[in-house]
Amino acid sequence: MKSILSNINCLFSKAGSRLLAVCLATIMLLSSCEKFVEVEDPPHQLTDDKVFTSDNSATSAMVSVYIAMMNDQFGNSGSFVCFSMSSLAGMSANELTWTQNNTTAPTFQEFSDRKLTPENTYVYAFWRDGYKYIYRLNAVLEGLKTATGMTEEVKTQLGGEARFMRAFCYFYLVNLFGDVPLVLNTNYRENMLLPRTPAEKVWEQIITDLKDAKGMLKAAYPTAERLRPNLYTASALLARTYLYTGKWQDAEQEADGIIQSGVYGSGLPALNTVFKKSSAEAIWQLQPVRANSNTTEGAQFLVLGTTRPNYELTPQMLSAFELGDNRKTEWVGFSDPLNNPTWAFPAKYKAGTGALTEYYVVFRLAEQFLIRSEARAMQGAAKLTAAKQDLNVLRGRAGLLPTLANDQTAVLTAIAQERRVEFFAEFGHRWLDLKRTNKVNAEGLYPVPGPEMRANPKLEQNEAYK
Repeated sequence: MKSILSNINCLFSKAGSRLLAVCLATIMLLSSCEKFVEVEDPPHQLTDDKVFTSDNSATSAMVSVYIAMMNDQFGNSGSFVCFSMSSLAGMSANELTWTQNNTTAPTFQEFSDRKLTPENTYVYAFWRDGYKYIYRLNAVLEGLKTATGMTEEVKTQLGGEARFMRAFCYFYLVNLFGDVPLVLNTNYRENMLLPRTPAEKVWEQIITDLKDAKGMLKAAYPTAERLRPNLYTASALLARTYLYTGKWQDAEQEADGIIQSGVYGSGLPALNTVFKKSSAEAIWQLQPVRANSNTTEGAQFLVLGTTRPNYELTPQMLSAFELGDNRKTEWVGFSDPLNNPTWAFPAKYKAGTGALTEYYVVFRLAEQFLIRSEARAMQGAAKLTAAKQDLNVLRGRAGLLPTLANDQTAVLTAIAQERRVEFFAEFGHRWLDLKRTNKVNAEGLYPVPGPEMRANPKLEQNEAYK
């Protein structure tokens, strides 16, 4: 049965202090026809005291963030990370190119040409939507502090989810923009003129939130499917964060805990199952919520007939695959292979419209093998053999022979190559990898959006855009 979506809009308020525009959760039915979240229908206007007096309504406030993230349309409100990171950061990383090359989409062309401007509306959407979600998450955390009538179990679960999601938003904001304002409450007057917080402090807050989330979330998912975070979801982002911040032992430990947990099997599943809604590899998924739609990737990347793709894999990306790599066979599509063999597009997601068969796979087990591999390799010769074993897990699934790399430099190069072909056109992995390994110049940071600069005179522009 298709998911049944019922949008419930409400307003948080606190007498004499603040009004929070928060959309309470969409009631979602899973494919098994079991409700994603059972909620009572609240009145249109709700105070935050009312929202946080029952497990159902408080859960709705948290789930509404996931719904909003999936309901925001690319090109309108933006989609924050899903298709936006896959396509736009994919163009920044020279994985994709925008083939239309016309005046109808100049903002796309800026990404494709790697010549961004502060007035680019898609750059603005990353910033605006990220902070929109952070505001709502802060509202949830504040509401939970004074909640009455809720069970401690649900209060703890929701507190863990909100902290994880706030870290998730800041992870992408700090990677895209560098220093960003660190907003940890809903006080508008306090936050409207905040300066940019040094990136190091933002990373510290991300780690704090994820450690707290791990202590609050359980190994078991709170839903039948992997649609709301569990303990290992927080651990997955923490492992990535440790990798990005050079904490090799911590990164190895976090990734190892997920791999050894047994929750996600003893190995990697077949390539053609990775992006299905029943994916055994998925650590955390987001469910598309728009009627008769699967993922935006499926809708936008896939090409029917022999027309040229709007989002085309670059020659450099196509040539990155080794001979015999089954990922190229399974995850790359060709719209006109005989006449135009370079007209290639990402085909990880196979469905655009119709019955819901695919969810966004936000975190998956393959990344944890590669995080553990890189973290081990960075610790020196003693762990190189183990690093290669992790690397070969992915190579084996792709139909490739074990790596021939035999020293630290060669192993790290092989890991970077593996990440490139495993995560192409997927949540901006390649762009963020290039940035964190200093393979891009000062323009590796996106510009602070012009509307934000004009609204807050305390913000300073990134150096490359002054």
